Amino acid sequence: MRALTAAGKPTMELNQVLGPTGAGKTTMVCTAPRHRLGRMLMSEAFLLLVTTEDGKWLANSQAVPIALAGGLLAELAANGRAAVDDRGRLAPPVDPSPLGDPILDQALETFLQKVGKKPKDVLGTVAKGLGDELYERLATAGIVEIHRGRFLRPNRFPVRNPDARARVWDDVAAVLGGTAAPDLRTGTLLGLAQAAGAVPAVFPPERFDMSKKDLIARAKQVTERDWASGAVSRAVHDAQVATVAAVTAAVTAATTAASIAASS
Repeated sequence: MRALTAAGKPTMELNQVLGPTGAGKTTMVCTAPRHRLGRMLMSEAFLLLVTTEDGKWLANSQAVPIALAGGLLAELAANGRAAVDDRGRLAPPVDPSPLGDPILDQALETFLQKVGKKPKDVLGTVAKGLGDELYERLATAGIVEIHRGRFLRPNRFPVRNPDARARVWDDVAAVLGGTAAPDLRTGTLLGLAQAAGAVPAVFPPERFDMSKKDLIARAKQVTERDWASGAVSRAVHDAQVATVAAVTAAVTAATTAASIAASS
């Protein structure tokens, strides 16, 4: 297996991965932009992964917002601020105190108000307007540009700093390709891509010398590992399972609605 960069070119052999410019090794931690928690939120990193340089999404438009909300749930769970019980419902967290990040804290408040509900019935609420909020932060950091839509056209957010996206891509690609072990961040990002059905689009199989089927199987294998400490791993895994259920429900509902409209 050869390591790859976001440009899709094989670079070095196993266990040595070059950065997006070809100089130095990548690390497992994304360093930009810096927010109150010290680094890019996992939902921001995921949004960057599924955004092309011209501002298009590499995943279903119904799936991305729910996956972004699922990323917040996973990050809160990793910090002891969210939990899913054995019945698959939101449970009181170990620590309900705010983290100091406005986007995370807004989501935390919503999840606390919905304890006892299934996450799939709550993630849609958290997802409303979330993409634009995350893009605004990425724009402030100089990573994307904001192109305001006119005459009912949606806003577009083309990538302004492809190196920032490449750093995230390289970290997750190293895990997917087997040249690095997954950690909380890369494992969660790959799980979000899997939940959104975006793995083959974000990580083209040919860049890994794999078939689409094998790449999807590899992603599933990685995300099912225990790549964090026991309690954190369980909490984040439960959040990911809930995200998959919510994405499936949202996409199915949209598809059904479209079919009904087309037949009427």
